[in-house]
Amino acid sequence: MIQEEAGVGQVVSDARRARDRRALILIFLSAFLAVQVHWAFGALCLWVLLLGQLERRGILDRWNATRVLGGLLMLRTTRGQDTIEKAATPRKFWRVYGEVSLWTCAFVMVFIVLFLLLSFGLALFMGVEKTDAPASQLIPFPGVSPIIPFWWPAIAFVGALVIHEFAHALQARAHGMRVRSVGLLMLGPFPAGAFVEPEYDELTQAPRRERARLFAAAPATNLYAATLTWLLICLLATQFAVVNPGVHATGIVEDSAASEAGLEPWEIITHFNGTPVETASEMTDELSTHSAGDTVTLTVLSHPDADGVRTERMLSVTLSSKLAYAESQNFTDEQIELLGIDEKSAFLGVSGMQSGSSGIDRLAGPTAWEQDMPWYVDALGFAYQPIVMIGIPINQDGQIMDPHEMDYIEADGWLGGLLGTTILMAIITLFFWFIWWNVGLGLANLIPIIPFDGGHLMKDFLGVLVGKIHGFSKNYHPLKTEATVSKISSFSSLFLMMGLLLIIIAQRI
Repeated sequence: MIQEEAGVGQVVSDARRARDRRALILIFLSAFLAVQVHWAFGALCLWVLLLGQLERRGILDRWNATRVLGGLLMLRTTRGQDTIEKAATPRKFWRVYGEVSLWTCAFVMVFIVLFLLLSFGLALFMGVEKTDAPASQLIPFPGVSPIIPFWWPAIAFVGALVIHEFAHALQARAHGMRVRSVGLLMLGPFPAGAFVEPEYDELTQAPRRERARLFAAAPATNLYAATLTWLLICLLATQFAVVNPGVHATGIVEDSAASEAGLEPWEIITHFNGTPVETASEMTDELSTHSAGDTVTLTVLSHPDADGVRTERMLSVTLSSKLAYAESQNFTDEQIELLGIDEKSAFLGVSGMQSGSSGIDRLAGPTAWEQDMPWYVDALGFAYQPIVMIGIPINQDGQIMDPHEMDYIEADGWLGGLLGTTILMAIITLFFWFIWWNVGLGLANLIPIIPFDGGHLMKDFLGVLVGKIHGFSKNYHPLKTEATVSKISSFSSLFLMMGLLLIIIAQRI
């Protein structure tokens, strides 16, 4: 008996020493990552260590919380059940909504899979371009990533999470599945996600179509919410007017005509030889009527001084040869011919010529295009606009538009007059980040990787496909189908996850 107790004590002691060794490794790793990479990586390791201690001491059990995937804290609550039940009352409506969501997600997932496979192929055969972006940009948390500020993105992120999980809950109740709990996934003080826990047996035993609707409803709701919010931004954009109508260049070519005349980036060009120019196309049309060697006059408003006042001045510019510039940039003869450049083509020496409303027009997308386009071009513009929205803070250092572009516009319509420029821009900023997170959550959750919603949708789709194939076999059995589907979905999830990780790592080595 004494020997048995001694053996148990030895096992406990060995387990305690193993835990202590893991804790020391995590502490060392935290310090290393905090110094060499970013403090957030070190904080993440310390968070994992803290969760381990709370779990071993039984504190997480008292909080009705669980540690998942090593570093995520799953906080549960039963509150909100009445709200979910009332909202799900028109069950037929939510079932139809789930069916529409399912088709929406299927359409989007096709493009996501094609995009991922194309990216993997290009990375394999052409390599991956190196990036100088900081490692913290890989941490998509407000205030940590350099492209994500704190307050507006944090508020918008919570809103996107709520509607995502609420959609799951509504579909569960609409199809008769009970919701056991709802809650948040916490990564330190930041909400890293949210969840709805239907009764597991009811979920797994539900027909595949109903289960697929449940998984599809949330990412589809995120995409629908992003679209509706973008339309609101388009309406609010009409409440702005340009303070000083004109055009500006975001860059000036060195040793060009514009540079020698003293034109600076972001200065406003109001007139070309006395003719008002308010759009980039008008500026191009005026320039096309002149040849290399011609001298033109630009009316320019300088950058605002300390009091916000711009000074008007006249610049005399002798236009240079666009052909000579193209040859200096090693353009091929085919490229020069395709661009329609000849000896007479005039070159001002500016890049990124835009109108004063360019910042707000970029948010409004195809609804603010200067020229009328065919319907299919507009349709492509609407489809591409979410990608544009995702890229804006990356290109603008975390802002929704360049500060110069904000200085060009002011609130003008009836709503703008009521709220003012500052408040109206704050509303648009909140809406923008709400769109940003909803698009991000919607698309990310449709990546066919378990445990994302897209992974579950792919698994159910494979279940139908494999089941039909097995149906031709005399030895068909449902368990055989489930085993085959599990193997295929696990392999595909691992393949896609490894591909994404390798592309990210290859950018930094």
